[in-house]
Amino acid sequence: MRELSYVTPTDPAWKRWLTATIEDVSGRRKILPYYLKWRREYVGRSQTMMRDGLDLIDVDLNIRSVAPWPPKISDGLPLVMIANHPFGIGDGVAALSLAEELGRPFRVLINNDLMRIPEVRPYALPIDFSETREAVDMNLRSRAEARRLLREGVTIIVFPAGGVATAHNPFGKAEELPWKTFTARLVQLAEASVLPVFFEGQNSVLFHAVSRLSLTLRLSLLVSEFRYMPGSTFNVHVGGVTPFAAIPNRTNRMELTRELYLLVRRLDPDAAGKSDAELEPTPPDKRPAYPWD
Repeated sequence: MRELSYVTPTDPAWKRWLTATIEDVSGRRKILPYYLKWRREYVGRSQTMMRDGLDLIDVDLNIRSVAPWPPKISDGLPLVMIANHPFGIGDGVAALSLAEELGRPFRVLINNDLMRIPEVRPYALPIDFSETREAVDMNLRSRAEARRLLREGVTIIVFPAGGVATAHNPFGKAEELPWKTFTARLVQLAEASVLPVFFEGQNSVLFHAVSRLSLTLRLSLLVSEFRYMPGSTFNVHVGGVTPFAAIPNRTNRMELTRELYLLVRRLDPDAAGKSDAELEPTPPDKRPAYPWD
């Protein structure tokens, strides 16, 4: 069973073996029993199966919201939930759990590799980060579907960085990868309201160290990072629902991307007392070069 895996069938044999071996040795086998129990007892039987999954591994989702939670949202309102991406899997499950509490349909834009988890597929729109013609076609279809669903009142969940936050120094604070402008375009086209979410925490020193060396090693550790979640408290900060008309610079895609980033970043407890200029991400030309760049 390789659902809980970043092994890609089209990769060379050595790469598939390396990724699978690292995943198994570093923690996949520890979380697999939880996954099987969740699949057997909750999937298809519960309206809150994502939250049930967190409860199963004894994760306390500590929600700190600037407004009463969950917010009251009209059924037909186009809504995009945006969040930082510090962990890879844990924050994804937590975001889906938050969306469940809104009491409306939802979909999340995720890495196509995770579509092999059958329980995720009904709630997901795949994004393929390879540069093939097929990947481009898939991404265009997912983006068009996201726009259609927004018009129908389905919440769309997006991690605009498209990848897990990474520390420039393995022992330092992780920083979001540059946000893609796709989210801004999605918000513009649907004139969607925005619900910002900030997840506290970051992955291990080992994850950030290998991220500088190899994309294969980086991906193979994402599953093992999830093994640290059982029995933990997950601090989540949720902002208020911001109407499209209230977002500054909403007509310019680059500026809107910045505004969306700041909506999330301002929720970080470490951002207290800092100006927006101090919260800006490191410019791309000053970031270290990573293997996936």
